[in-house]
Amino acid sequence: MNEIKNLQANKMASQTTEEEVAIKACTQYKSKNVEKSIEECVGLIGGFKKYIGDAKNILLKPNLLSPSRPELAVTTHPVFVEAMTRLVKRNARPDAVITIADSPGIATLHTEKDLIRLYNQCGYPGFADIENVKLNLDERHFPVSFKQGKLLKKFEVIKPAIDADIIINLPKFKTHSLTKITGAVKNMFGIIYGREKTLLHTKFMDIGKFCDMLLDIYQFKIPVLNIMDGITGLEGEGPGASGKPRNAGIILASSSAIALDNVMASIMGFNSEDIPIILSAKKRNITGWDSNYIKILGGQIKDFIIDDYKLPRNSAVGKISSNRFINAFILPFVRNNLSVSPYQNQEKCTMCRICIEICPEKAIKSRDSVLVFDYKECIRCYCCSEMCPEGAIDLNYSWFGNLIFREKKIK
Repeated sequence: MNEIKNLQANKMASQTTEEEVAIKACTQYKSKNVEKSIEECVGLIGGFKKYIGDAKNILLKPNLLSPSRPELAVTTHPVFVEAMTRLVKRNARPDAVITIADSPGIATLHTEKDLIRLYNQCGYPGFADIENVKLNLDERHFPVSFKQGKLLKKFEVIKPAIDADIIINLPKFKTHSLTKITGAVKNMFGIIYGREKTLLHTKFMDIGKFCDMLLDIYQFKIPVLNIMDGITGLEGEGPGASGKPRNAGIILASSSAIALDNVMASIMGFNSEDIPIILSAKKRNITGWDSNYIKILGGQIKDFIIDDYKLPRNSAVGKISSNRFINAFILPFVRNNLSVSPYQNQEKCTMCRICIEICPEKAIKSRDSVLVFDYKECIRCYCCSEMCPEGAIDLNYSWFGNLIFREKKIK
């Protein structure tokens, strides 16, 4: 266990530390092929035993954003997670207990009933039959203190994350309308209990502060290993049903979530230093932000870049200063006129009212089967789009935003 603790402590070293990210091609969710590809990918960075050590309580943390069918590519694919359970069991001590757990997005309650529905919809129920592997149904969550946090000193964490000796993070290869990407770092947001996420969205409306909050959660319990399901990713207006599935055909692995996100962003076609979470990591000098200190294993990154990967519309908006004057006077104008805003797609909308219920600022109302958005109150967190099961919340520029960005081509 000392070796594992040292691995975690090293994540705060200076950026002269080189991080490794392994990439392996894998184009289909065929069980044996996925298992073999994951094993080979992790083998490039030392193999499973290096990271699992003597841990007894092992948490596999997939992305289970919402009750979504696997083919929608919103959640970590069940074939991917099943392969991981076999690999971890093979490399862990005989009495190790593997728990699969996530606290889903703010539209799903963290109750046993809702967790069962989540697992069933995402194709996970078969895992309950594997010896020493359990799907978490524990509703409990506890306040934790984290004095090292920059913004978060206390927060509510689900019990499996508290109990785990180690966490193996299993994020999905997806775009995100707010943070541009949602990868390994943001996947750790799922250890936060249920609808406390809503409060955090409201509390940290500034994108820089929001990413600092994500980094605090990540550093509270740093995963020993991050293995990304990029076999089928999500492009466009991710991370929910508004995004479009896209075969990316890759698996990525790293002990550094930040380095993995950095490489993921580059493969999608982003300049990694335009990614808010990478910028926040740079300011805090958390290793993985500098591409010059990332060693790619398994090939050259240029061979994996997807030239026509569709990015979120909001990726056209440049960086915003943290200057107080700008935040007080310019930012509201930018937010209301240059950022993309949510709109109802009436052809898809079933008026399920999930968007109304989960909006942190209560900026959505219904009137005669039409959604009415209060854009002055809207903080552009895009939770409504993220959690809509029908993909019925479109994100578009205002007429002024379209005018400003009409020459800017967005993939």
